[in-house]
Amino acid sequence: GRAEAELDPRCHFVDDENSTHLFLGYAVAARRLAPQLQNANRHVDAEHPLFVHLPCGVGGGPGGLAFGLKTQFGDHVHCIFAEPTHCPSMLLGVYTGEHDEICVQDFGLDNLTIADGLACGRPSGFVGKAMQFLIDGYYTVSDEHLSQLLYALYTQENLFIEPSSTAGLVGIQRVIQDPEYLERIGMTQGLLNNATHIAWATGGSLVPSCEKDNYIRAGSVGKFLD
Repeated sequence: GRAEAELDPRCHFVDDENSTHLFLGYAVAARRLAPQLQNANRHVDAEHPLFVHLPCGVGGGPGGLAFGLKTQFGDHVHCIFAEPTHCPSMLLGVYTGEHDEICVQDFGLDNLTIADGLACGRPSGFVGKAMQFLIDGYYTVSDEHLSQLLYALYTQENLFIEPSSTAGLVGIQRVIQDPEYLERIGMTQGLLNNATHIAWATGGSLVPSCEKDNYIRAGSVGKFLD
């Protein structure tokens, strides 16, 4: 794709792994979020921390978003990446320090998940190296849990999002149930009571109706249906 784009002056190849333009494009979302929080009377400051739970695949989208959030809110925002259990490529890349030099298959994982938007076996080295010290942490979510979250959101809030987008919905639970993490970032119960949590959920409007019905049925029985 890159080679063909270079031959066509009217074509621009977007590299979702290494494009700084795309990275900064995602960062714009943080500027748009700030007034929305103000309009909702949600303060973000030293006494009112913000937690943003970002589904992560190759890393370009959540990495750019996290960068924008940090430039907007500084240390008052805590960015956390959520990945499928079968392909936590960014987690492994950052944790080992190998970044895009390794893939999930190196650890015996198959990279198979219903969260197709997050099914990236090798992370972006650019994002991992640029953001590794600005991300608070990582957690993984099983396919079955993603499916159940999709169903719960649809039936309780009448909102449909694709499985990939549901990964951030468990973030608040993971945070409040991890005393080691809370202690590490100096999060007291008082601060936690004042916190705002955002599950960054995008995608779902273009899912074909037959696939949408399949996802909903899968969640209702607690597993994904082929």
